[in-house]
Amino acid sequence: MQIRDFEINADPGSFDSPHCIVTLRPWVNVGNVGRIVVNRLGRIYDAKKIGQLARPGKFYDHTRYRPRIKMRRGERTFRIPNTEVTAARVPDGRDLIFIKMLEPHAWSEDFNESILELVQTFNVERYVLVGSMYDSVPHTRPLKVTGSARGWEPPRTFKHGVRLGRSRYEGPTSMVSQLTELARTQLGLETLSMIVHLPLYLKLDNDYVGASRVLSVLSEVYDVPTDRMPEMRMGETQYSQVQISNSDNPRLAQLVARLELEYDAEEAEPAEEEEIELSPELEEFLQDLSRGWEDEEGRR
Repeated sequence: MQIRDFEINADPGSFDSPHCIVTLRPWVNVGNVGRIVVNRLGRIYDAKKIGQLARPGKFYDHTRYRPRIKMRRGERTFRIPNTEVTAARVPDGRDLIFIKMLEPHAWSEDFNESILELVQTFNVERYVLVGSMYDSVPHTRPLKVTGSARGWEPPRTFKHGVRLGRSRYEGPTSMVSQLTELARTQLGLETLSMIVHLPLYLKLDNDYVGASRVLSVLSEVYDVPTDRMPEMRMGETQYSQVQISNSDNPRLAQLVARLELEYDAEEAEPAEEEEIELSPELEEFLQDLSRGWEDEEGRR
């Protein structure tokens, strides 16, 4: 069946008020966190692919999101980047729909309307966005998770270590970022957004610490068995293997020490502690790192 720009091969009526968990690549997916989280939940609940955009070339510049040729059993296959939809029926639990969104280059209004009609057709009850962003945080402390929960009350355990509230972010964003608000105001859905903050000076293809942090929070909401999440064990040791010393990189070691002081001060007495300012040298160092990552992202 056709739902706006999506081709879907499942009966929406066979799902009982599912929750929809989405990730947006590449905008809020640094360290591949959102993708890892959604893939793991899909494996745990044996999610099956039920659809994708019928004509992805409407939304994507395929000179930027390149198709790939792969050999499978001696045969050439052609994989076109797309936004994919998978679904899982959870025994004695909430049915789940996963949308692995690829940020559109064009026709973003149509893309958003297609997502909204999709979740409405499946009678989705809650829209959940998970992702990650770089921030001035140390890798030697528990990663911060921020976000918002609207239209429902999270469990007490979920609130521990998670900062919920209105975002104060100002700056560039994605047209798709407004879907959380549109799902709430136009469709009346419960919403949840969770963004884990990763150290700005680390750049890991797969940040399992960030992924395990988000998975641990979701496990409190959906009673996900953590013993089926290898990312939890991988995340326990990943950052501990990062060695930063004054002898190897004194500027980076100084930065980490400063970020630790700032983190600890904020956790101890956020309302009374004075703001800790970075030295001009460290500010310049952070800006150089950020520019380098922006340049590389533009080449992908």
